[in-house]
Amino acid sequence: MTRNRVRATFAFAALLLVGAACLAASGIPEFERALSSLALPGEAEIQQAFEVGFSQHRLEVEEALLLVEGLARAPGIGPEKQGILLIVAGALRDGLPSSMLVSKACEGLARGVPLSSIEQGVAQRARLEVEVRDLLYAKRIFSSPTEAAAPPGALPSARFDALVSEIADALADYLEGGGSPLEGYLLLDAVTLRLTRLSGTILLPQDAELTLARIEAGDLTSVVLNALDQSRK
Repeated sequence: MTRNRVRATFAFAALLLVGAACLAASGIPEFERALSSLALPGEAEIQQAFEVGFSQHRLEVEEALLLVEGLARAPGIGPEKQGILLIVAGALRDGLPSSMLVSKACEGLARGVPLSSIEQGVAQRARLEVEVRDLLYAKRIFSSPTEAAAPPGALPSARFDALVSEIADALADYLEGGGSPLEGYLLLDAVTLRLTRLSGTILLPQDAELTLARIEAGDLTSVVLNALDQSRK
């Protein structure tokens, strides 16, 4: 073995050690132990999807751990707890941002909301995220792996995910507040208010402006109706 190959071998081994240390420091083992304590039949599927989400920065380990620990303390049966986790896992497999879904579930757990109601709320938000993502694609707003030479409407993944998450959350809040899915102008008002309020903080002003310039009231009505239709299947 040449000296260069020896150096390369040691360098690769060092990277593996650093990677393992980072995983341990990130809290993933703690998450795995907490998940295992729930003794769910779908544990392997959930764990795999969540760890993909961690690696893609669509969910933080700490957020997932809070959810699992909250479910462990909550009264209720295993299938109800698994149902919530499977919704989040499905969103992560679909490449959707999931911090908002987990936050909504944790909020419900903290308030003592029945698990079945939490599951319904999280599922509705996940369906809305799918429809919002597809709408943005149709409006030529999409996620790009790099900013270099990106065409107009191409956003870095984190910025695109923030748009998807905030629009879906605004629509869900509107519906949960008793708003009609047929009132497109009110849906647009809700989304406009959310994006404008977060412009310059969670969202870049140019991303909010681009989105609001391209979506219309009828688009949001279709998004909501499609998501509600999916819930009946």
